[in-house]
Amino acid sequence: MKRTRFKLCLALSFVALATLVQSVQADTVSGIIDNVTAPQVSMNLRNWCPLNIPPAYAPPGGILTLGARATQFQVQRTGGTFQGDLMGNVPGRFAAFCLEPLQPAAVGTNKTYTLQSLSAGSTDIGGMGAQRAGMIRELFGRFYPDFSKSLTQEQSAALQMATWEILREKIDPSSCTVMPLAYSDLDVTVAHGDIFFTYATDGSIALAQSYLNALNGSGPMASGLAALTLPEVQGQPSQDLLVQVIPEPSTSLLMGLGAVGFWWIQKRKRSATPS
Repeated sequence: MKRTRFKLCLALSFVALATLVQSVQADTVSGIIDNVTAPQVSMNLRNWCPLNIPPAYAPPGGILTLGARATQFQVQRTGGTFQGDLMGNVPGRFAAFCLEPLQPAAVGTNKTYTLQSLSAGSTDIGGMGAQRAGMIRELFGRFYPDFSKSLTQEQSAALQMATWEILREKIDPSSCTVMPLAYSDLDVTVAHGDIFFTYATDGSIALAQSYLNALNGSGPMASGLAALTLPEVQGQPSQDLLVQVIPEPSTSLLMGLGAVGFWWIQKRKRSATPS
């Protein structure tokens, strides 16, 4: 009877946690992205959806080459319904990365974003989905699990390019949606891929590749990663952002109870197993 009651309490804790997460995802965050001064990298794409480029103006060789600022954004929070905090490493700012390399960021403009699960980010390709969200969680879990820590420009550029590689490789050009992605597809230097990089002022391209080479699905997963999304409006800045939510005390308590409960159940199972 006691065991049944404990399992019921544990189940209710997980239900409460799921409800809390869903309520957080429906909230909004308003903010202004600081001006970005990082050096540009040369980004090349064979598939540039959702950009609508008429065939007569298609890039030579079918490759669109753009200068992109691969870096960590600093965002001043100005409001929103979300009552929690977002992780940052500069006073008065939260840290963010770009989730849509073909969308302009709302630099210097106050925007109200919707806080969603990470898998819903990259709305210009219909959302990245669970597989790519898991790859990004492992990428940051291995190399930058805490957004309150400072990064060098080379490190932030490498993380940004690795994130873009995960997001833009293997995109169906007809529907502009994600397709299944293998770890072996992740190469920021291979010219036959959907996205690759050919120039940076430092060693960030090689560093990005070293990060991607380490991914295998068994590494640590960064916690609290979420997406700030904007509606896709033609001609308007609509860049989605990757952020890290600081767990609220109630969330941490529920997660702790769940971990203790799991440990207790496993211990009882081992005790009940005949030696």
